[in-house]
Amino acid sequence: MPTFRNFAFVNDQTHIPIWRTTSKKILADNSYLTLEEHRREEEGTGRSGYFYILDAPEWANIIAITEQDDVILIEQFRQGTERIELELPSGMVDAAETPADAALRELLEETGYEKSERSEFKKIGEVSPNPAFMRNRCHTYLLTHARLTGAVRFDENETIRLRLVRRSEIEQRVRSGEIRHALIVAAVYWMKLAGS
Repeated sequence: MPTFRNFAFVNDQTHIPIWRTTSKKILADNSYLTLEEHRREEEGTGRSGYFYILDAPEWANIIAITEQDDVILIEQFRQGTERIELELPSGMVDAAETPADAALRELLEETGYEKSERSEFKKIGEVSPNPAFMRNRCHTYLLTHARLTGAVRFDENETIRLRLVRRSEIEQRVRSGEIRHALIVAAVYWMKLAGS
């Protein structure tokens, strides 16, 4: 039977102490993320340790639905999983733009689709991708009546294939494991909560 050291059940009356950074060192830095090593101490206990934090820009993704009730998806090779993933158009929020602007920009750049005169465009959710070691948020938007109007403009290392999937089939694509990117699964759930 496992032994748990310093383990206590926390009830709603228990104070959860905050850990404060006492020193910080940058281990890696590029335009996509900064890897920081933090030495932190827990308030009131004197416990300390080293923690590694990824500081990344805000992200945005978009569930864009065509006039024919298809969801606009993309497929691309992902370096982390080393496989082709089925995802929503998404990307980083640039310094000079809002998450909403980034979502629309990524949609156009990756698929050639954009807002039409009939479109409804709204934010439907926001998540912290991994609060254990990341600070950023991912913002999810919903766009209806998207229309194909422009040419795609991929980033330097992107090759993207467009996939149109019936809106009624999206949850099945998650259940089957065809859609397995956690932020995309969260976006599908936000769409369901929004009643769309």
